[in-house]
Amino acid sequence: MILAVAAFSACTKDQVEIDPDNSLIGIWVYQGYDNDQLVFTREDEFADNVCYNFIPDGSLIERKNSGWCGTPPISYADYKGSWSVINDTLVRINGSYWGGKMTYNIDIEYVSPTTLRIQTLEVKE
Repeated sequence: MILAVAAFSACTKDQVEIDPDNSLIGIWVYQGYDNDQLVFTREDEFADNVCYNFIPDGSLIERKNSGWCGTPPISYADYKGSWSVINDTLVRINGSYWGGKMTYNIDIEYVSPTTLRIQTLEVKE
């Protein structure tokens, strides 16, 4: 009976499901820049802003500007890609953008059930 209650209560709209094995899984919406870090909050859906959706199978959807101009008003588009863990704090992103393909790393400075703080790092190969 306890399992049934836990299963049904986990399905409420207000509760965000977090993978206990990888707290990065889910949708993250950009909130701002603080102390050289990009700050995101966990949400249930994408907003009209920069967003990541880290999917458990290693695929990724990024929402970012859809053209070369970064001056408001900005139009956003969703781009498919992939992600993989390099070590405890580094994640490799293979994605695309309006101009083609791109690869970069994100350094996870902090992650909790509600907040993600990262730095993006250029990949030198």
